[in-house]
Amino acid sequence: SVADISDELTLLSVQGPLSHQLLAPLVGGGAIDDLSAFPFSTAREGLTVAGVPDVRLLRLTFVGELGFELHMPAGGAPQVYAALREAGAALERRSGAPVRDAGYFAIDSLSAEKSYRHWHADLACGDSPQEAAIGFTVLPKLRREDAPGFLGRDALLAKMQSGLQRRIVTLTLDADGGPGGAPPLHGAELIERDGEPLGIVRSTAYGHSIGKQVVTGYVRCPDGLEKITPKWLREGSWAVRSKRRAPLPATLHLKAPFDPEGKRIAGDYSEAEDLLEVAQ
Repeated sequence: SVADISDELTLLSVQGPLSHQLLAPLVGGGAIDDLSAFPFSTAREGLTVAGVPDVRLLRLTFVGELGFELHMPAGGAPQVYAALREAGAALERRSGAPVRDAGYFAIDSLSAEKSYRHWHADLACGDSPQEAAIGFTVLPKLRREDAPGFLGRDALLAKMQSGLQRRIVTLTLDADGGPGGAPPLHGAELIERDGEPLGIVRSTAYGHSIGKQVVTGYVRCPDGLEKITPKWLREGSWAVRSKRRAPLPATLHLKAPFDPEGKRIAGDYSEAEDLLEVAQ
């Protein structure tokens, strides 16, 4: 039988340069004291955090920083949250580093800067992993002859063999945001390459870390082109056209606009040492 226990579980996320310093002392038995022994995209089961047992701790992020997700019984969440706030206040007094609650607008902004895909906007049932530039999630099962079959495998193989006919792109408007800069976008604007409309904006957010409006959308393969390639993408001049406005010049990013090498996820803040100096 299957039991729906959704209401019995909840999630808290601790993210940022000092997230490990904040969280580790609250985890029983020093279970995550050694960050090198807790690699990214792994989990620890059955931990006790701030006195609450049966916590599943994942080293994950959706904002592009060193971070952790705490999956726990819903009844214990207030106790864990209170302990995090208390420890955060102490860390702030000691180091000057602000520890704050953050909501979905912050997540949307930070994830856009990292080119992370949102299911409600950037991903839908009609988008393949290759088109969404997350083909790495299925490539091992497509290339290995001994890989198990799965629903849709033949369709993905056919797409891979024929070449991309549509692909997601991430752009940043060249004009800075803010007063007198690039106008805010809301989605459904046209995406143009060399003046030719090839797609529409699926999601957009202002990236506070880079000072630019970030745009994500899918573009189609134009007539006369066999398939979309990185070379073709890089060689074009890109723009976003909003209603009754001239095209807004934009820059293409085949990697994330912010921290493209993903150093922060690994806890490497060597290029932003000022963020850590306050904690010394």
